[in-house]
Amino acid sequence: MRKHPLIALFVSVSVWAVGGAVLADPPRAGAQATPPAPLGHPVDSSFLPSFADVAGRRTLFVLAIGSDARPGVCEPVERCLADSIHLIGINPREGGASILGFPRDSYVPIPGVGTQKINNALFAGGPELVVQTVEELVGVDVDSYFLTSFEGLKKMVNSVEGIEVEIPYAMNDPSSGAVFSEGLQELDGKQTLAFARNRKSTPNGDFSRSENQGLVMLGALERFRRDIRRDPFTLFTWLASGMEHIQTDLSAMELFQLSMATLTVNPNKVVNRVTPGGIGTAGGASIVTLGGEADAVFADIADDGLLEP
Repeated sequence: MRKHPLIALFVSVSVWAVGGAVLADPPRAGAQATPPAPLGHPVDSSFLPSFADVAGRRTLFVLAIGSDARPGVCEPVERCLADSIHLIGINPREGGASILGFPRDSYVPIPGVGTQKINNALFAGGPELVVQTVEELVGVDVDSYFLTSFEGLKKMVNSVEGIEVEIPYAMNDPSSGAVFSEGLQELDGKQTLAFARNRKSTPNGDFSRSENQGLVMLGALERFRRDIRRDPFTLFTWLASGMEHIQTDLSAMELFQLSMATLTVNPNKVVNRVTPGGIGTAGGASIVTLGGEADAVFADIADDGLLEP
């Protein structure tokens, strides 16, 4: 695992449920309001170093991990199951980025453990083992990781009084609490978690859930950009929220540098995909099998950090 000081906040501002999201406090009382920029509207970051200046020119990778830890069920956060795993690639030369989700039941080799569901890697060896598993599976060097929990996600979303998420289809799942109509909606922390956890009221189960978790990341990224556009000083409240609710291998200074780089990421240039696979069984349990199509996707993102739309 290589460590780069300038990429992970892309995930922190987007990590869902994983995996993680850094969300800011609402604008200060009495502050002059600026109308929110439309999706993808450029952020005036002339007072900040450019992404190329800050991050360098090579492709960067960060891993966003969402633990299913919760009081009375499983603790601590780093020794439960990974309910969400997303590899984020950023290519500063092209100004593009990709989010690649892994279905939590993907049956893969876990170093030192054997072939198991990928979500077991967190339980078996913490975020470091999840990083090692993804590195060997995809063929990349991960620069840093972000880890959060159900409660961490809810608290971060509520700290900004909600985020806007594009709901791709109507949902009605009593198990997760996901009851939504199709379209762009403002979600609070509880609703965001429900949307991110829903797999029963989706077209493709765990595959759809992983894709929807990527949509939460995009919604958080857009909220971050809009908040900074209204008031650049909200950057520091985002950092404080992330440091409180997210575990990472980055220092506070590295997070600050990454936050500046994040402002140049246009959500319209982020490709959100899920690792393709089939449904099978192992030991009587349902699993996701990864084959040649998944290998092709891995080679695609490993090449330059970017995925075909």
